[in-house]
Amino acid sequence: MTQADARGSTKIEVPEGLKMYAKDDPAMPEEFRQFMIKLLKHAHVENNANPHYKVILANIADAGLRYAPSGREMLIEAEIVKQEVNHGQIVANIIRSLGEDPFYDKPVGQYAFHIPLQCWADVAWFHMLIDRVGLYVGIEWLGSSYEPLARVSDQLEKDEYFHANAGLRYLKQIVKDPDTKREAQDLLHKWWPAALDMFGRSNSKNSQTYVRWGIKGKGNAELRAQYIADTVPLVQELGFDLPDNTANRRYL
Repeated sequence: MTQADARGSTKIEVPEGLKMYAKDDPAMPEEFRQFMIKLLKHAHVENNANPHYKVILANIADAGLRYAPSGREMLIEAEIVKQEVNHGQIVANIIRSLGEDPFYDKPVGQYAFHIPLQCWADVAWFHMLIDRVGLYVGIEWLGSSYEPLARVSDQLEKDEYFHANAGLRYLKQIVKDPDTKREAQDLLHKWWPAALDMFGRSNSKNSQTYVRWGIKGKGNAELRAQYIADTVPLVQELGFDLPDNTANRRYL
């Protein structure tokens, strides 16, 4: 079924059999509200009210501008950081819409965001693989059963595609030089497992609850499998050898 935007334009697809809850909906179950808060405040990265997210953005901005090979790439990196700041504000506002203070003074749990960005190839892999995970999260949220989240998900998805595609374009330039390609190949052994671990544990009970409430459409294992199937050909087309999907993993 379909729920129309109040302006009469945007259409939000709601999975059959699930109810979409609006802001301040009196029918919203408390468990649903708590799991929305758990997802966006405790598990999600982008939240401007988390001071540790600001540190992550500062690191991305520093590396992107420091290692960018030309002004064109600097402009792209500046736009990516601008969009990430906007994402953090959007998420903070959605948390507020649930009646919760978005301030959360705890480090971001996903270790991919703590891997140092020490060269241009690191920046390229970060966008290509880590930001690409965000693309899959955005696609899931398009059908979220919480209306404020579903309404912004289309823009979030488009932005994450821009970030991931920027990384792909960077790598297409990197592979033209044997030395920088060799460097990027070595770095893939840390970025690939970090990207796969971002989906969480395959047997996560929380993941199952998110699907049950329609907050997410797929569980962790299914999303990760889709990511692998879509991303492996892109990496191989660049001429890189991928490590085993279980090598150096922390969350299987």
